[in-house]
Amino acid sequence: MKKILLLILAIALVSFIVACAADEAAPAADPTPAPADTPAPAETPEPEPPGEPDLADERLAALGLDENLRFLETQQISALIWDRSDERIPVFSEGYWARWIQAEILEVHNIELEWVQTPRWDQEEVMSMLLAGGDAPDVGFIFGMTTVQTFADMGGIMDLTPLLEEYRDLLPNMYDLLTVENVYWNRNPEYPHSNYAIAGRLIQDGRINTFVREDWLNTLNIAPPTTLQEFEDMLIAFRDNAEELLGADANMMVPYMITSDVGWTADHVITSFIPDNISEREWFRYGFCDRRFTQPNIKEGVRVLNRWWNDGLIMRDFAEYEAADTIYADLVRMGVVGAFTQNWDMPFRGGGDRWITDMQENVGPEANYMVVTPFPNDSGVPVFHMPAPIDRMIFFPATNQNPLASLLYLDFMSRLEVRNTLAFGIEGVHHIRHANGAIETLPQDYVDGDQIIVSLRNFDVSLMVNGVDLGDDVLSGLTIGYGYPGIDPAQVLAAREAGLTHGRWMRRVQHRPIAAEGIFGGPLNDIRDTVLNQSIVAPVDQFDAVFDAGMQNYMTAGGQAIIDERDQAWVEMFGDVPNMPD
Repeated sequence: MKKILLLILAIALVSFIVACAADEAAPAADPTPAPADTPAPAETPEPEPPGEPDLADERLAALGLDENLRFLETQQISALIWDRSDERIPVFSEGYWARWIQAEILEVHNIELEWVQTPRWDQEEVMSMLLAGGDAPDVGFIFGMTTVQTFADMGGIMDLTPLLEEYRDLLPNMYDLLTVENVYWNRNPEYPHSNYAIAGRLIQDGRINTFVREDWLNTLNIAPPTTLQEFEDMLIAFRDNAEELLGADANMMVPYMITSDVGWTADHVITSFIPDNISEREWFRYGFCDRRFTQPNIKEGVRVLNRWWNDGLIMRDFAEYEAADTIYADLVRMGVVGAFTQNWDMPFRGGGDRWITDMQENVGPEANYMVVTPFPNDSGVPVFHMPAPIDRMIFFPATNQNPLASLLYLDFMSRLEVRNTLAFGIEGVHHIRHANGAIETLPQDYVDGDQIIVSLRNFDVSLMVNGVDLGDDVLSGLTIGYGYPGIDPAQVLAAREAGLTHGRWMRRVQHRPIAAEGIFGGPLNDIRDTVLNQSIVAPVDQFDAVFDAGMQNYMTAGGQAIIDERDQAWVEMFGDVPNMPD
């Protein structure tokens, strides 16, 4: 099997090179539009949610299960686990939480679970190598479908459709958590029996917020900005009053902090220029980049950043630092950053190294960040384009020899008590529970050994869900507020509310796989970041030339091919119309 997969991969790589050469030789052809009255294809019936489980003795016996869905004979499966290289847990797959899951699923389902560990930040490359070599774990996961679809097209990923149809009544916890929508999120509407990955659930909490130094606003008697111009005026005031705000450290002033991942760390500035009345077709056509790089009018947002950088409002060497680089956090903790755009709760995260609390220790108790929303679009209101309610894509490679046990593992990880134990740890050690049922997270300073939780709510092992879900929206909200020791819950909830209040969710477009994304998708991200970084640091009078040349390179390298194919897929589904039918 390994040799076969390697051969298939080699053939695919050759095809990739040929396709790239062809794309360089000639521009992508425009899709042939369908007539305006082209009807949408008949809808594929939606899968039914699981009903009452069929626990007839003869069926269970045939599956090797008892009445509690416990295997009569011990089964073996392997599953992926991330490792952040945290010094407190040198080998994460041997840590407390990894062992806890292994012990519990052995008890509940009589399944022996072996971990296959990959690095958190290089996981996509490592997973691709494992799949190519036939060494992938029975249960894998990855962000995005590009890699999954590429290997599915080569026969390296299992179609989950027949398994879900046969065993869905044995998976009530998974269906309850994910809903039918997420379970079948990646189904191809043209070929309903081709569902290569289940979409984990993302609990929406706000995505991205922009934070500014509240104490600096007070010192300079500046009201919180509500427009882009007011935000720029604030940054200028920070720059021009560096000595008053930072004293001897005035030369370290960073009015607005971004990193080389401009599409994330300057998201609000850039996306505020996307037209408010963008059609669903436009959003879908250009929506393959999660940094919104190809959406209409983002060039004008980048132009603003270019002007700010040339005016000394952005750190000079930002392009040298990735989003995960420690200097980003270090400068915030030192108290020299006036504003930044990041994950909605980023200043509150961490164990003993929260950005805000560390900054207060370094600067003083009055130092604080507040959320602002000064980025109205052309309609005059801030709009934060939110992601779909999906997280990791969970798949079984074709080498999986025990799919039923693998599915029961997913159902086990979907249990409310399991995911809450993983997310919040041990009562009295990692958290306390209030009389109303809300959970308050405790500082981890005194957590012994490898019981430490190294990622927010144990994200690395929670697998099926990203976020807080206690089965009750009110309790979940209260728990989020209590989830950051040392931080006022009201401040956390205000940040969450800011993101959700201005959030916009575009309707989902279920479509066939876009072949061009599998070919060009990954390399385009590096080109995108290069274009953004070079455009921002260009002289103001050269901005248009640098940005336009970079965008043309991006399009030639595959961006235009993806856009054209996505538009064709839209026409195939809905006809030559701007929006989906109601």
